[in-house]
Amino acid sequence: MSKKFSKVLQVWQERGTRGLARFLYQKVIRQPQGHMTYQKWVAQHRLTRLELLTAQGEMALWQLRPMFSVVMPVYNVDAVWLEKAIQSVRNQIYPNWELCIADDASTKPQIRQILTRYSKLDARIKVVFRETTGNIVAASNSALELATGDYIALLDHDDELANNALFEAAKLINQHPKADFIYSDEDKINPDGKRCDPFFKPDWSPDYFHSCMYTCHLGVYRTSLIQQIGGFRSGYDGSQDYDLVLRVVEKTQQIYHIPKILYHWRVIPTSVTAGEDAKPWAYIAARKALQDMLDRSPYPGRVEETERAGFHRIRREIIGNPKISIIIPSAARGTIETASGSCCMLENCLRSIRDRSTYANIEIVLVDGYDIPDEILARIAAPDLHLVRCEAPFNFSQRINLGASEATGEFLLLLNDDVEVTTPDWLESMLEFAQQTEIGAVGAKLTFPDGKIQHTGVMVLGGNPGHAFYGFDGDHPGYFCSNIVNRNYLAVTGACLMVRRELFLQLHGMDEGFPNNYNDVDLCLKIHQAGYRNIVTPYAQLIHYESSSRKPGLQPKEWENLDNKWRSYLHYLHGDPYYNPNLSNNHVTFELV
Repeated sequence: MSKKFSKVLQVWQERGTRGLARFLYQKVIRQPQGHMTYQKWVAQHRLTRLELLTAQGEMALWQLRPMFSVVMPVYNVDAVWLEKAIQSVRNQIYPNWELCIADDASTKPQIRQILTRYSKLDARIKVVFRETTGNIVAASNSALELATGDYIALLDHDDELANNALFEAAKLINQHPKADFIYSDEDKINPDGKRCDPFFKPDWSPDYFHSCMYTCHLGVYRTSLIQQIGGFRSGYDGSQDYDLVLRVVEKTQQIYHIPKILYHWRVIPTSVTAGEDAKPWAYIAARKALQDMLDRSPYPGRVEETERAGFHRIRREIIGNPKISIIIPSAARGTIETASGSCCMLENCLRSIRDRSTYANIEIVLVDGYDIPDEILARIAAPDLHLVRCEAPFNFSQRINLGASEATGEFLLLLNDDVEVTTPDWLESMLEFAQQTEIGAVGAKLTFPDGKIQHTGVMVLGGNPGHAFYGFDGDHPGYFCSNIVNRNYLAVTGACLMVRRELFLQLHGMDEGFPNNYNDVDLCLKIHQAGYRNIVTPYAQLIHYESSSRKPGLQPKEWENLDNKWRSYLHYLHGDPYYNPNLSNNHVTFELV
């Protein structure tokens, strides 16, 4: 039997006829064959004459025609790149803009000549020549003083805007008039003039943003909001835009993402785009901006460097000493081979919790269907263990709900009995997020015994939930370091999931119509629908001996139940909000196809 036929048979057995039909549509009809190079993608996504005409027709019907002030500080840039940057603004298909340039006392004489010439050529170009060299913050604020538009768009002096950049921003504003902050996808221009290294971003992801300045370019901000927060702050050179956005998002929730490449960074040796070591002071300034944010936050903490320059870890302080109730449904059937011989999976799980965890205020709620042998119960008995019995056939959701009803902790940790704790501060790493009132479910990084990734987050693409980076090497950084920093996802696995007990009960716990599978996705979608965000932290790590303690396998009825219940969520117009519609519907690759 061929591998392809085996896969089709497996999908049919797991999801039924309707699920198979959708699988075939996604994989055969909708998906192009093979991976697409970025150069080919660029060629296929250039604006056509018809699209330009359509854009003109759209603009004629708009109720709003916002003015954009494109702010550009300039200092001793190569004349060729400066002219390309200016011309990219003049090439905008949306005409209602002004270009506000502040020259920071450049010593190259051609800079003044170019800026003077363009200011005479186009009345929309305003220029101020600073008498003394300050820095990028001072120059940016000088350019801001020239702005009279409704929105500010930031442009570096050697980069380029896509010619539809301001059109797309104006289009979004007409759709969402209250928009305060808009960002787009971006790519780079290499020394050969070719576009490369695209970054297709998720929708607004606060915790990923605290890990890195992912919104970056193109950034568009309501002018009144920039004025309200006082513009750019001195002392944050190199990360002044990161500091700006950290303060902006404290004032508004009207944040929108345009999933299109609207900005092109030029890769030159002195640019951050050239590599991690190009501007080390920028990363120091970024950590300073993050620390300021934490000092203003009701959940204070500290900022730490990570193994990757430009990516950060925030450690929030745990408020008080709340109890965590670890709920484990189990029949104690699985075994694991250790150096000392065969060991009960449940015992291995409990031993790892008790021996390795640094957080002490826990209780373990073990939900048993009268299956656990007395000798095992005797070996695992301890003051922290609360045994709950259930006579009904195994139903993961039902047993989690029963355990939650008996739990006394402020926080619940749903845990499989076939996992093993590897990071001692795993509970603290999850609790620092779960304690935040705007966060719902918190997941961990799970790897198989061979070190391959089992879970770093669940995405819902094309109507199908799947694990991000499934089967990748455990140390693989992921797409723009998604595997090694805190990141928001639509869902997390129930094999290790922390949530406030109050929120869990408010949402009526797990849906018992999902006895074995998709109960975690269903719970996370309820949480997301209620206005909370979910997150995975890679700093809580466990080994997952998946389905070692019970027979694996999906039931078509469960998948159909999920599809019927969450069709509107499973079929977003633009897909999973924490993914990107330009990327493959394959849950693993994060690649163009």
